[in-house]
Amino acid sequence: MSKPGTHGRQLIAHLKRRAMTSMQIQMLGISTCWHKRVAESLRDGERLISGYVDGKVKRYTVVRHV
Repeated sequence: MSKPGTHGRQLIAHLKRRAMTSMQIQMLGISTCWHKRVAESLRDGERLISGYVDGKVKRYTVVRHV
């Protein structure tokens, strides 16, 4: 498997594997403005989804939609 080229695509690859909190995404050390990188790198058919776990912790993930 080849490594994604841009910071945004690297972040998207991590978020496709598992949902993460903002702190977990920052701890990857890829980008300090991760939400901007992800937003500008999303392809057609991909969406950034956020949701709360147990009503406390907000997590983000990238999913494919039809």
